[in-house]
Amino acid sequence: MQKVGSMAGTDKAVSQDKPDSDTSNSACEPPQPPKISGQGHPFVSEAHEGRPICEGIIFMVVLIAALVAFCGYTWAATGLVSIAALACGALRLILKDRSPWKVRSVPFDTFISISLGIGLLVTYTSIQLML
Repeated sequence: MQKVGSMAGTDKAVSQDKPDSDTSNSACEPPQPPKISGQGHPFVSEAHEGRPICEGIIFMVVLIAALVAFCGYTWAATGLVSIAALACGALRLILKDRSPWKVRSVPFDTFISISLGIGLLVTYTSIQLML
């Protein structure tokens, strides 16, 4: 290893075998502290992404839809999942940060949920029209 002085006046060890391309911007950026929760555990974003009761309700809707589809009523199963997706999108749009259903940002969650609800209905209808 060889010591090389940087423009800031600090010394930086550089290996002679590897080019210094990936560390060129590291001297300009301050080091980021690790994200730690209040109890000393690493920050986990899933802990802030929604309430388990809402996730449980959606899980139950999907299970019921699967059972309904297994019984031969695919139109009803598709409708159940579609209505659940539209309801989650509307809930996220109306309640914003207080919504019990959170994954990413409000526009992203709303767009994905409403698009899934409409897309399921359109896809199922188009398949039925082709048959």
